Amino acid sequence: MNYPLQIRLVQFLLQETPYNLLSTLRIFQLHSLVVTTGLQFQHPPILLSLLKLYLSNHSTLSHATNLFPQIQEPSKWNLMIRHASATDPLKALSMFREMQNDDNRTTSLYNDPFIYASLVKSCNRVHAFREGKLIHCRVTRLGLDYNVNVMNSLVSFYMGSVNLMSYATVLFDSVPEKSVVSVNCMISGNVNRGNLDVGLRFFVRMLSGCFGANVRPNYVTFVILISGCVEFGGYRTGNSLHSCCCKIGLDGNTEVCNALIDFYAKFGCIFDAASVFRDMPEKDLISWNSMIWGYANSGDCEQAFSFFRKMRIEGLGVDRASLSCLLSACAGCRDLRLGKTIHACVKEMGLESDVSVGTALINMYAKCRNLESARKLFDELPKKNIEYWNAMIHAYVNNGLAREALGLLEQVKPKELQVDEVTILGLLMACRDAGELHEGSLVHSIVENNDLFKGSVILGNALIDMYAKCGSMENARGVFDSMPKKDVVSWTSMVVGHAINGEGGESLALFKQMCAEKFDPNSVTFIGVLSACDHAGLIDEGVKLYNMMCNVYNIKPEIVHYGCMVDMLARAGKINDARMFIQKMAMEPNALVWRMLINACRVHGHINIGLDLVAGIKELNTFCDSADFVISSNIYAEAGRWLDVISHRNSMVAQKYSKSAGKSYVMYLTE
Repeated sequence: MNYPLQIRLVQFLLQETPYNLLSTLRIFQLHSLVVTTGLQFQHPPILLSLLKLYLSNHSTLSHATNLFPQIQEPSKWNLMIRHASATDPLKALSMFREMQNDDNRTTSLYNDPFIYASLVKSCNRVHAFREGKLIHCRVTRLGLDYNVNVMNSLVSFYMGSVNLMSYATVLFDSVPEKSVVSVNCMISGNVNRGNLDVGLRFFVRMLSGCFGANVRPNYVTFVILISGCVEFGGYRTGNSLHSCCCKIGLDGNTEVCNALIDFYAKFGCIFDAASVFRDMPEKDLISWNSMIWGYANSGDCEQAFSFFRKMRIEGLGVDRASLSCLLSACAGCRDLRLGKTIHACVKEMGLESDVSVGTALINMYAKCRNLESARKLFDELPKKNIEYWNAMIHAYVNNGLAREALGLLEQVKPKELQVDEVTILGLLMACRDAGELHEGSLVHSIVENNDLFKGSVILGNALIDMYAKCGSMENARGVFDSMPKKDVVSWTSMVVGHAINGEGGESLALFKQMCAEKFDPNSVTFIGVLSACDHAGLIDEGVKLYNMMCNVYNIKPEIVHYGCMVDMLARAGKINDARMFIQKMAMEPNALVWRMLINACRVHGHINIGLDLVAGIKELNTFCDSADFVISSNIYAEAGRWLDVISHRNSMVAQKYSKSAGKSYVMYLTE
């Protein structure tokens, strides 16, 4: 091949070939041709094309950095800063400072709006609000605030902070000609801040033509809003957005369909998700993974694995998300055999050390009650990632091995790993389950000494729960009072905490304060306050609260609520009222409800009613626990029917029932 032809071929490949079609080896070969043909001196701009190639391939980014100083073209700064803003925002800001000291920069480059748009995006990604404001000042001084890209970046930047959202609104209102990108920035910012209603109002205004006849919702608009519905529980709104997509003609867009599949799957409407998937003109890996996750979340392990097989048959590349979803399905279905099959597939693909896959494997083995395999895998994995430690800590906690979970804390400390919120949450749950007040206080000190943890509502709630279960309501109250922000779980934890510690009056007072501060109690809150009334003997108050739950808050009673009411009435000796309440229940009473009533009959001397209840239960064949035999034999003993007592005791022996022994645990005794 002659030299001029070589040069023309190199120029063609560098300037005309799509970057994603060239392998790393091909890029290196082209670079060597550029050097050997002297093209870098004959046509210096060719190095810019080579720089683009290096930046397009993740494995050649270091070569782009080495090539950069050799390029004299000022536009090289534009390329590097725009690329760095997406991959390494701090590097983008650093390069801008270097650019200002570059002797080869031109005025046009200094005033390039695309550079400033990239810089604002970098500030947004790393929450560098001070630097972002400085760049905004520079933009205004240079007169670049007319540029649509710059203004859109600034609107998105200010929407990134809850304290700067008013700036975003002022900027947005000042834009003379708004685009769909501008409106999407406002919608996205509001949705990300939990203001879904505000985002929807912008959407409605856009549909009405308030921002111009040409500004219409695009696929990004719908993806933002549908994802917001998933996050903030707007099923009906999401359904309406789906209908709107169909009317506008975006129901065939892959990104919109993926968002809809995720939306329906997370609301448990797997058939609707499957319908969207089936009608998609083009499916990508995200579509398949979303369906696998959906079936896994709905407990249909077989269908999730069936989708995985179809993916393999159709030649789609399986990624870490696919495997993590499948492992979640196996964990949910407690299917150890299938989980081991997926583990073998993970090993074959060499993804065992991937953080998301490794933690999913530990979780799968833990959920399948195979802690030996979970621990073996944990010991084989590198210990540099806190996520593996988190998975193992929660595995122990969820399997009732709280002390083993706390033992891992001692192993984490020497490795100087940065613990996160998940780690602290797991350790607090372990302290709660083990009754380790001392260890819990040590974990609390970790929270207090870390600014990232201090304001966490989740950790605050976990601390309240831990202290309450360990019997230290004084410390629980201290945490509650110091929380800058509280949610319904915070209040519920305190209400339940006072209830389980026998402080019915305090529980009821806190419940009333909760309602006064406009926090709507949930099902668990009512379990706590009804239990408090039960143990404090506040019958009239308990009945009022039960009626409030059903009629005011429209909470459907569960068997636990029914149990609280039956026990409350029965303890007070109102046996007939308790029996009438059971007859009106919307579900069949369980064994525990009957035990409460029978035991109350024995305590309050209603022996005949108790005997009738035992006879009725025997006819229904609901004796399924040793406690049933103990309660019934006790009522027979009170009635003097000793032959029946002996018969029940013999039945327990014959059916190999044994009464579980009570356990007490006392720590830190001092003389």
